[in-house]
Amino acid sequence: MDLVYLIRIGGTPMNDELMGVLAVQNTDMDVDTYVKKMCEVVSRIVSNYPDHPLSPFLIGQSKALFTSTESIGLIEKLSPDLQASPKMDRLKESLLLVQETEEGKMFKELTGVSPDGKPTAISDFVGRGNYVLADFWASWCGPCTADMPHVIALYEKYKDKGLKVIGITISDTPEKSDSVVQKLGIPFPQIYESKPMSIYGVTGIPHKILFAPDGTILSRRIASSKELDRKLEEIFYK
Repeated sequence: MDLVYLIRIGGTPMNDELMGVLAVQNTDMDVDTYVKKMCEVVSRIVSNYPDHPLSPFLIGQSKALFTSTESIGLIEKLSPDLQASPKMDRLKESLLLVQETEEGKMFKELTGVSPDGKPTAISDFVGRGNYVLADFWASWCGPCTADMPHVIALYEKYKDKGLKVIGITISDTPEKSDSVVQKLGIPFPQIYESKPMSIYGVTGIPHKILFAPDGTILSRRIASSKELDRKLEEIFYK
């Protein structure tokens, strides 16, 4: 949905609020300030316009900026009719899963198969004394494959400092996933045929989760490559 188009045709008091969203999106600011400003604008819009059909749209679009608890709180501010919509029901269901695997929580087991067809699990890597970056991706996801060279570069940069990286595919076949792994020369382990959506509430990819050495979740709201770079620099260049 194009916010600029909606503003042009809307002709309602909400237009000024939507212009605030665009103003934040088009401003060059650091990640923390961007997240804070966007959260303020979206929260204000949902509070002021609980009956407006754009409010649930904004909640869905900005869910990566809020904690799962905060997003659920925004949904509960909507009018009863909008809360009861199938889209909001699905979103709330996925957010409840995310809530169980929010930052500070211990990792949950996730099983699948390795590229050579052997059983594998996230516990083979997480909670074993290293920082672990889990990259959720798929062969059919353009942004995932476009971002993969950056993930590979981070792996090469930090592997000798104690960072492990694992790829976890979503809604993909092992054959298609393996084709991309071979084509891009992905050097880190993969978990195929797992169910991350039903365990970690992952509904959009690429999605990354950073685990601490003891297996607790350090971060799962990584909004950009720059933010991921910053987090890893803070860990390994203290």
